[in-house]
Amino acid sequence: MKNAKYFLVVNLIAGQGHCKEIFPMVQSELDRHNVDYDLHYTNEPEEATDVARVGIEAGFTHIVAMGGDGTINEVANGLIGSNAVLGVIPAGTGNDFIRMTNIPSDPRKAVDLLVSGNERTIDLGRIADDRYFVNGLGIGIDAKVAQDVLKMEHMRGAPAYLYAAIREVFRFSAFSVSLCGDGWNEEKTCISLGFANGQFCGGGFKLAPRAKIDDGKIDISAIGDFPKLERLVRLPQARKGEHLKLSQVSYHQDVAVTVSSSEKLVGHIDGEPYQLPKDSFTVTVVPNALRVLVP
Repeated sequence: MKNAKYFLVVNLIAGQGHCKEIFPMVQSELDRHNVDYDLHYTNEPEEATDVARVGIEAGFTHIVAMGGDGTINEVANGLIGSNAVLGVIPAGTGNDFIRMTNIPSDPRKAVDLLVSGNERTIDLGRIADDRYFVNGLGIGIDAKVAQDVLKMEHMRGAPAYLYAAIREVFRFSAFSVSLCGDGWNEEKTCISLGFANGQFCGGGFKLAPRAKIDDGKIDISAIGDFPKLERLVRLPQARKGEHLKLSQVSYHQDVAVTVSSSEKLVGHIDGEPYQLPKDSFTVTVVPNALRVLVP
């Protein structure tokens, strides 16, 4: 792309070290394409957000997240309010964001996309005027699964999420919440409560099958409780996005929803643990918030 300057934000430990394994090849591909770039290796949680802002201030036009969904989230949070474009070289565990945007999982093809891709403007979600998310905010069993996956040393990708999900099916305790949207209210006991910008979370679980990343809405998927053995039966349905027909599942689309609960809730944002506000908070959509390079 003419006059493009690329700044790579690289999380070498993403994907249990997968990012570090493929990075030399990625550098070779960047050099082969004569890409003008600089880079920064992240070392601390949320460091990528500040680094992305520094890159923008330095005049880089494209900020490229190399890592997993957590790295993409951090970089996206640094791009809010700027004209910079997000590029992605996937190297994580779940890689749900690329499922929604059709960004290639092959890092060579992802590098090709940096120089030949098209810009697409997408929505973001936001929680309590605090943090933005690209995929979704999850509360309950999927958040616990995300925590479990981060602790794994010898398994990654979809198998890691599936293994963790099966394990949590038998030990996770349901929680009670109140939801309030535009013209609707709901009291529910859930094992999973998701606020989705895109369809996928948890390494390919299609928890919000009606979600679109540019429709100006947040999709709210509330899955009620089941007996533990039935949970195991329902898990494949949730993975395929076939759970909406179940009577225990409620589904809404809205621009904002307020969540209240007296219980201590376990949450994640884009696959990374997130400390939820106490008692009550609001999740909103932020339309046309981010420019992304896509095929």
